Amino acid sequence: MSATRRLILVRHGESQWNLEGRFTGWADVDLTDAGVTQMREAAAALASAGITFDLAFTSVLRRCVRSQWVLQDAMDCMWVPIVPDWRLNERHYGDLTGRLKEEAVRIHGQDMVNRWRRSYDTAPPPLLPSQDSPVVIDRRYRALRPEQIPQGESLHQTVDRVQGIWREVIIPALQSGQQVLVMAHGNSLRAMIKIIEGLSGEECQSLEVPNAAPLIYELDETLMVWGKTQLTVAPRQSSTIL
Repeated sequence: MSATRRLILVRHGESQWNLEGRFTGWADVDLTDAGVTQMREAAAALASAGITFDLAFTSVLRRCVRSQWVLQDAMDCMWVPIVPDWRLNERHYGDLTGRLKEEAVRIHGQDMVNRWRRSYDTAPPPLLPSQDSPVVIDRRYRALRPEQIPQGESLHQTVDRVQGIWREVIIPALQSGQQVLVMAHGNSLRAMIKIIEGLSGEECQSLEVPNAAPLIYELDETLMVWGKTQLTVAPRQSSTIL
């Protein structure tokens, strides 16, 4: 198909808080050495499949940005433009941010933690601003109005903000003929898959998105999906989406 548009979705490599089993959200946590290796493996899988891209989008969190740097370095295409956008950030986990999953269960109970993690419309308790907050709102967010900065989000709210970058920025890039890669997080990629495939909220919340396993969409002129491929990468322990 001459009018095919290609969209590549990749979840960042393992982060330090993935490894520790902590709710991460908007906390700016870096990759582990294993996460760097995962991104090199993702790059090898893309190169082996003959897949390139003209433009990359990432969140503004370092585990995504560094993942994109590693991938492009390994693919020898550091010159490809990278556009960071806060709307691709992970779901904001509110007061759960930085907590071990086991700690959250001990404080709030398993049923409540399951609802916060897996329901579509339930947001965790808000994370109130403080000097020792694990979430730093700095100049990367300077263009945002105060009401745009969440203190905690449901998956539904995450979908709403991802819908904005999809409609305003990614669609025009695809329609211009560019092959686009999106490097994001477990929940922001769940949101994007929901939008692309027209899934229900229930279907969205049950999606699993592994680290560093490229998902390739082939789209027609109207951006309807006609092809979908998950590239094979080396066997690995997948990080729980927290």
